[in-house]
Amino acid sequence: MAYPYELHKWSASTVFSVGDVVRANPLSNNTLAFKCITAGTSGSTDLYEDFEYKEPAFPRKIAQELDDNEVKWVAFEPLAEELLRLAPTAVIDLFEVYLTKEVNGGQTTTLRYHAGTNGITESIKFGGHTYPAVPVEIDGFEFSGQGTLPRPKFKVANANNAITSLMVTYNPLGAKVVRIRTFAKFLDTGNFNGAVPFATDQDVENVLVTQNNDSLIMESFNDTADENAKIEETWYIDRVSAENLQYVEFELTPKIDLTNVALPKRTIEEFCPWEYRGPVCGYDNDACFTVNDVAIPDADKVIVDGKVTNDICGKKLSSCKRRFGGEVILPYGGFYGARLQA
Repeated sequence: MAYPYELHKWSASTVFSVGDVVRANPLSNNTLAFKCITAGTSGSTDLYEDFEYKEPAFPRKIAQELDDNEVKWVAFEPLAEELLRLAPTAVIDLFEVYLTKEVNGGQTTTLRYHAGTNGITESIKFGGHTYPAVPVEIDGFEFSGQGTLPRPKFKVANANNAITSLMVTYNPLGAKVVRIRTFAKFLDTGNFNGAVPFATDQDVENVLVTQNNDSLIMESFNDTADENAKIEETWYIDRVSAENLQYVEFELTPKIDLTNVALPKRTIEEFCPWEYRGPVCGYDNDACFTVNDVAIPDADKVIVDGKVTNDICGKKLSSCKRRFGGEVILPYGGFYGARLQA
């Protein structure tokens, strides 16, 4: 189960039962959840006083276990667990269209919507954003082993020329389209503060509780909300394939398949291509060296227009190490094994 951190954060000297789930501090960027597999009392505050987030160092690999005083935790990925269920909750498709300055002459806006499938006609809240229901058909996402990339198409209802009018203001070509797939159980708490149109009979136990054994009342929160439990796909609008009074159809493509878009060119070579002391190189130390990586004393520096003209980089990996030392990540732009022969 995926639980919001504020409701299910770890606490010290607390009795946990088998099946309890906790989340790590969000500042740790650990998106896994941790299920109790051995009941007991968690470690005291003193035990984790020297830890960065004053809590156990929760693992970052699925199925890895952690001993926490008497308690034992096992890590799992909430989305993967839901995928493996025999009867998972409804799959929710959400879409975000980014109309940026680059394709709209200085204008920018973001459109969010969901396809209105699974009988959901109300707006959906996920990750703090609202996705209104829009009549849409979308297909063609399947990948094959034939060597060609898919070019999905989606049709958006053009009621009252709404989409046509939008395209007059914004140029959709080249706009980024993000497809987000999640499950109903992971939607934001705000979806459960009233009618729940996406709840099935199997989901009722997740959103309703009994009172006096004779009636049902709505919970004020969804304890399985998780904005990180999602799969994202990024596409770009390549062309408007159809437009009429009923609908507008867009053809999507991966970025690599966009018209007039090419991969950045890099030549595989032994030597570093970056400009010495330039923005990519980043070396700005006062220490100077010859092309053979020999240090230049201050007395031997030849300065012209404020620059040391005999300070020359050899463009080799050894030159980079000589200047930056061995304790940092080097900005070396060459390819280490370019001269190796089979």
